[in-house]
Amino acid sequence: MKKKIQLFIKTKKFEILCLLLSAMMSVLTMSCKENSIDAGGPPIIKQVRLVDPAKKDSTFAKALPGTLIVIQGENLHRVLKAYFNDFPAPFNAVMNTSDNLIITIPGEVPTAATDPAVSNKIRLVTTHGETSFSFTILPPPPVLSSLYCEIVKPNSETYLIGNYFYNVKSVKLGTTPLQVVSVTPTLIRVKFPAVITSDFVTVECESGSAKSTVKVNDFTGNMINFDIPATSWGSAVCWGDSPIIAETDADALTGKFARINDKNLPKTGYNASWVFATCYFDFKLAAGNATDKLFKFEHNVKEAWTTGYYEITLNNDYVYKFKPWDNVLFAKTGYKTEGWSTATISLTEFKNATGLTIADASKITDLKVSFSNPDAVIPAFNTGVDNFRIVSR
Repeated sequence: MKKKIQLFIKTKKFEILCLLLSAMMSVLTMSCKENSIDAGGPPIIKQVRLVDPAKKDSTFAKALPGTLIVIQGENLHRVLKAYFNDFPAPFNAVMNTSDNLIITIPGEVPTAATDPAVSNKIRLVTTHGETSFSFTILPPPPVLSSLYCEIVKPNSETYLIGNYFYNVKSVKLGTTPLQVVSVTPTLIRVKFPAVITSDFVTVECESGSAKSTVKVNDFTGNMINFDIPATSWGSAVCWGDSPIIAETDADALTGKFARINDKNLPKTGYNASWVFATCYFDFKLAAGNATDKLFKFEHNVKEAWTTGYYEITLNNDYVYKFKPWDNVLFAKTGYKTEGWSTATISLTEFKNATGLTIADASKITDLKVSFSNPDAVIPAFNTGVDNFRIVSR
């Protein structure tokens, strides 16, 4: 019996030894395979191309953020980290082979426009070394969102609002160059010439160009501008006692305008001297529902505005209260403009008592603008308004 037990123990020891040897062989085999995969030398980047198969023969050394590219070379397998200008870029390991890495340049990557000290390099870190490649990330192309004021006087200045205004080469009104006064990544201040044509503004930067969606000095869709009659008998407005200021006034934009300029405006919901309106009048507006239209006008707010509002009424029924001060941005300072500025309101914001919007802009035949101040006395108010119009988006 004792011999049987000893034999059993020896047999189990042998089996365990075999299992250990087998496990060791597996580890050695895997290690050999890994070494085989990592063999071939350090990683090398040779070129960069687009993913598009039709452009696979087109290599380049510059690209915009957001571009999907193929990094090509040798021994590029097992990438651990990828960087553009030392900014980390995520990637899918499935898109990584010994010859290629398909990757998107991050939209947030810094460029020489934001940081002149950027490396202008792609850098890859792999399990078997790292490599870099000279490559320039261009600033994003400019975005021109709006004009601070769409109606401008000869020899006047205004802002272009947008983003990515880097390395500005030119700003033009149609084909006419405009003087660039100052530039930030989001604002370009330009000066207009003595003769202004109604045309689009174009900004050209190193990475591309952007064109405004509206023309400067385009009076399409005019309703009231105090120069062209808005009644059948030739007057600028039908009723209301709001002062109409002459075009010779220093604050005039393109002609006559309405202005409230007073101290200690009383707390009141209605004041005849704060109202101007048309009666029934065919403005000859283009057809279209509210979702396709914008209501615009210019305003010049010279004193900090903190209470009260312009109540704008269409067809005696559809109302919008214009109170730009009611915004967290102006909670401490109040709302002011730098000269004249264009207010843009979606026509969908004009609602009747039941919450409905305007079905067809061509049916609008009446406009009333009334300043109301129901909440508090206003110590000083100096605001001009002009060029009320409805345009297509």
